[in-house]
Parts: sequence; structure tokens; C-alpha cells
Amino acid sequence: MPPTSCSFTCTSAPAEARELVAPLVAREPIWLSVVASTIEALATDPSRCASPRWWVGRDLWGRAVAALMHTPPHPLHVGYATDHQARALARLLLAQGDSLPGVGGMRGPAEAFAAVWTAVRGGSARTATDLGVHVLPARPRLRFEVAGRYRRATLDDLDLTDRWAADFHAAVGTPGAPASTRPAIEAGRLGLWLDDWDAPVSMAYASVAGAGVTRVSGVWTPPARRGRGYASAVVAALSDERMNDGETCLLYTDLANPTSNGIYRALGYRRVGDGVILVFE
Repeated sequence: MPPTSCSFTCTSAPAEARELVAPLVAREPIWLSVVASTIEALATDPSRCASPRWWVGRDLWGRAVAALMHTPPHPLHVGYATDHQARALARLLLAQGDSLPGVGGMRGPAEAFAAVWTAVRGGSARTATDLGVHVLPARPRLRFEVAGRYRRATLDDLDLTDRWAADFHAAVGTPGAPASTRPAIEAGRLGLWLDDWDAPVSMAYASVAGAGVTRVSGVWTPPARRGRGYASAVVAALSDERMNDGETCLLYTDLANPTSNGIYRALGYRRVGDGVILVFE
């Protein structure tokens, strides 16, 4: 077998997935942030996804070298794999008669998976989103004054943050129903920016950390409140708070959105890689 070949183990049990993928998460925490945080979320609340699957590839020496997952209705996610390994999993799933809405994650392997899939199934793979992968290497820098202050959300804010999460979900076009923000609030990982009258005007939340890496997401300011720096302020404050707990902050951006990319770059986030979401048509 080629040196990039591997044999895949599949599981639908979060506890088993955690054990299988742990060595690879420790080596590649940035790329496997989505996989690691999803495992933890489903270990806590299995009802969030009816039929998750994780595939962990092992090389000839039994070492974990690849990790991919599918949590319907989302596309299959390539957490970490070579192009060769992604093509191998595509052939395996095709032989099993699997059906998938698309594939995302690491750009090269996701495109390699899609090429095999569409060659057999027909149709095409449309690029839904080109993603930038960004890491914060030092403390965030908010370069201008923003009125108001930061605080962690509490369960008294749940109706508001769930509504904002639904608005964010609709704006980015994520498939399926939006998840409740309750777990993030209860874990102390959802932050709000308040205006001078202590009214919430922006939010962001951070995933459960995997191997010390947390993913900042769900950044939302209602349209009527935009243009005042609130998103910059809440992301800076939440990122600083996570760094106080020893975590590395990661976030994904839609490369077609110059506003959000500019905000995070100004705060000090640096692009370290690319991802993609492809939809099968």
C-alpha cells in the first residue's frame, strides 16, 4: 500500500470516537477542532444528531492518521486526511451505497473526495463556501474605542441568544435546525457586548476546547446595530477570556465576506489555511 494508505474504523459512539481520534487531535488540534468539539457536544447531548458517524484512518503501524465525520444533515466533514485517504473513503462509502449532501473541511482532500463521488454518482460539486482558517497568535488588539462593555451570557439571556443564533444560522445558510445556545451559556462560553444602557447588542460563542484549541463562532450583531464596532469588541473580549484560560483561539471566515475577514485580521487573527464546503448537485 502507498505510505498514505490507511484502514478505516467507523463508529457512531462519541466516547469511542473520542478515544480513536485523541492521538490525532493532539497532533493536529487546529484542523480537528470541529471534530473534537462535535464529539464532546454529542457526548453531552446525543439528541443533537440522530445518526453521527466518525471514521478514523490508521496506517500500517496502527497510528491514527486521518479523521472524518458525518453529522446529518450537514455535509461530510474532512477533519484531517490526505487527498489519497479522502478518495479511499469516498470509494468505501460509494461501495456501501451511502448518500451525502456534500463534503467540506480541508480544501484539497474535500475536493479529492468530491471528484471521486461525482465521477461515480454523476452530477457536480458546487462550491457553497470558500473558508479561511484563522488562528490568534497573540492577545487580540481592539484598535478603537467601542461604547459599552462585555459580559458572559446567563440563562436569562437564552431567548435572545437563541433568536440571534437562528438569525445567524439563516444568514450563513447552515443546513438543519439551529442548535440551542444553552450549552454554551451553561459552560460560560457565550459572550455578549452591551451598549451604554446595558442592552445586549452583539454576541459570540466559543466551542468546547479540543487539545487546547477553541473555535470562535456565532458572531452576530442585529443589522440595525451594525457599524459601531460591536462585533469586533465582543470577539476581542471573548478571545481574550479564552486565552486567559490557556486556550488557542481559532475561527473560520467566509472568504467572500471582506467585512468579517477585515474585522478578524485587524484583531490579530492570522490566516493559516483554507477550507471549502461543496454541495453535491
